[in-house]
Amino acid sequence: MYVLPVKGQVFTALNLLEATKVPRQKFESYISKQGFSYIGNDFRGDTIARDFNYRPSGKAAKNDSVTRTLTFLSTKEDYCFVFTTTSADENKKIISGFKKEGFFCNREKDSAETPLLYQHNDITVIVSSKPVDTLTEYDFLVRKQQLPKPKEIVFAEDLFVFNSHEYLRYYFGDANVKKDIYYLSDSKLGKCSVIFPNTSRQAVFLWQDEVDNCGLAKIYIGGQLKTGEAMDYDKNIAENIWQLKSGVHAGMSLYTLRLLNDAAFNFYGGNSSNTGMIFTDSTGKLNFKKANIILGCMNCTDTKFAKQPVINSDEALEEERILFVHTIIIEPDKKKYMDKN
Repeated sequence: MYVLPVKGQVFTALNLLEATKVPRQKFESYISKQGFSYIGNDFRGDTIARDFNYRPSGKAAKNDSVTRTLTFLSTKEDYCFVFTTTSADENKKIISGFKKEGFFCNREKDSAETPLLYQHNDITVIVSSKPVDTLTEYDFLVRKQQLPKPKEIVFAEDLFVFNSHEYLRYYFGDANVKKDIYYLSDSKLGKCSVIFPNTSRQAVFLWQDEVDNCGLAKIYIGGQLKTGEAMDYDKNIAENIWQLKSGVHAGMSLYTLRLLNDAAFNFYGGNSSNTGMIFTDSTGKLNFKKANIILGCMNCTDTKFAKQPVINSDEALEEERILFVHTIIIEPDKKKYMDKN
């Protein structure tokens, strides 16, 4: 167990990183031994906040005028903690300590911007400050992401847990994760991260925060996706192996998709800016709002298809159109994955 010093700087980055290794059920006992006393708790939505004050002992108590608190935040699925100090010197040294441990911040050059997100492997630290009376409080929200075991990643939806490029890099390895751009339209680009690019395991992650490369917006599943690297890749890509929990996967034929949905559906034809996308309000067993599906076609170059704004799945089958699932776009549950770290 890490022993806190009694002279000079009381808390360091290593202290806070050490605390991330403590299991949830032992956290309160651990910090109590570090000099924190429980003072109460409250509820913030579905989050329980347990507050603790640091009480220095011995000679340190006479000379230490710094206020330090810790708040343990927990839900059924997750937990993190916030360490607060009123010492500007301690704040600077803790940040310096995190950087020595390999943490980085993409917004640090803009000193006026707050909060700042520091990332390294599976740990994030959000640093912020606020004036309180005549003092300034410096907050460190420290969170260790609970990443799944490889055998727990079965469906495409299981990838939602990877809420940043850094999590992807740490989990899948530098060689298998690349930063790229995605062509959302002819005039609009989005920053993205690609796992296993140009392989059957390829998946593209678009970020809400394109500076810190975090806050998952969407995941694109498919073979020939519109990334910058893919545009210059001229080799065939094996059929994508990622499958939704519903059973839908890239390469699935229109006929099989129709059977799986157990109802006809409409999709945009050639006379549309969304050619191939299935209407999100389509009925049946599949939820096309939860997973946007874009169809590709191998024999749709004729004038009739080009002039149609809307096409029915059953009509397309009768016309022997060779349609298949080209791209699947899925979004995380905003309520479950609402924070950016």
